[in-house]
Amino acid sequence: MTKTSSFSSSLINMLIASVLVFLSNFVIAAEMPPMPVIVAQPEVKELIEFDEFTGRFQAYQEVDVRAQVSGYLAKIHFEDGQYVNEGDLLFSIDAKPYRAAVAEARAELKRMESELVLAEQEVERARRLVKMKAMSQEELDTRNATLNIAKANIESNKAMVTTASINLGYTEIRAPISGRISNRRIDVGNLIQIGGIQVLTTIVTEKPLYFVFDVSEADYLKYQRRIIAHKQKGLNGADIEVKVRLLDEQNFEHIGQLNFIDNQLDMDSSTIRLRATFSDNSEGLLVPGMFGRVQIPVSDMKPTMLVSDKAILSDMANKIVMTVNEDNVVVPKPVKLGRLYDGLRIIESGLEDTDKVVVEGIFRARPGSTVMPKFADANEAQ
Repeated sequence: MTKTSSFSSSLINMLIASVLVFLSNFVIAAEMPPMPVIVAQPEVKELIEFDEFTGRFQAYQEVDVRAQVSGYLAKIHFEDGQYVNEGDLLFSIDAKPYRAAVAEARAELKRMESELVLAEQEVERARRLVKMKAMSQEELDTRNATLNIAKANIESNKAMVTTASINLGYTEIRAPISGRISNRRIDVGNLIQIGGIQVLTTIVTEKPLYFVFDVSEADYLKYQRRIIAHKQKGLNGADIEVKVRLLDEQNFEHIGQLNFIDNQLDMDSSTIRLRATFSDNSEGLLVPGMFGRVQIPVSDMKPTMLVSDKAILSDMANKIVMTVNEDNVVVPKPVKLGRLYDGLRIIESGLEDTDKVVVEGIFRARPGSTVMPKFADANEAQ
């Protein structure tokens, strides 16, 4: 046998073997049963749709406590972090120099009052002498001027007494508002200078609290157009209810009122600031500076379609779900997604409420393949 005929025979045998392997795999694939998958129909609920933004709480009032007179700090009357009421004594400055100033001003006032009495007597005496032609009118005018000066000095010294008394009162530094006080920034024995910007402590209110956040220009226009369409008061009208959840919470449990919008857009970020007021903080859980997520309603109550978030797949920039048709063939459907609600994903468009959506075994559900669907129970549908 020649080398050529031997090579041809080997090639034919290899081709035959390849065809047999292909046919064997085809037969095996044809004999495999459809893959089982779990399906569920979309759930339809009456819901209000929301937008969500990140923001932080701010104090309704915040005051930096400063001294209004200089002196050595004599005593501190609060514990760091305690709740204080308006008017509570916080700090005492050594008052001895200010008591002395009050005493000096009052003594000077008494001296001026004595001079006034003497000036009045001199004027009265001069009037009698002028009538008797024993004194000139010029001398009477001089004594009247002295009397007027004495009266002016009395008023000036009364003001000095008042100022000294006010400064004495400033040696007791009291809480200007009710709220939670911070830590002391100075210790007893230190000299307080009013010429600087020394902050002794800070007080912030705990109730109500503000929640501030920024929204885009597009979002702002969306809200305002909805308000105009519904003839509501507007974002400054305190009639829009919002909800906030904290970082460790799953649900939006804290309810407030949206009642302020800034008067202009930030030109750098093209955003505008909104603010809501939260009056209920009875447990003291909310504190200024705390982050949270806020929900703003963007629709009325309406039927809303939801599916398990596990059923959502990504195809490049698109979102799709796998559905099973009447012939048990997998059909992918592109969808437009909304927010998460109670573990389910809102579907804004792309599905019918009769569609059978694959919620388990998604990676066995290849487009165009035949599957064996089984409807999920309540737990599997989530």
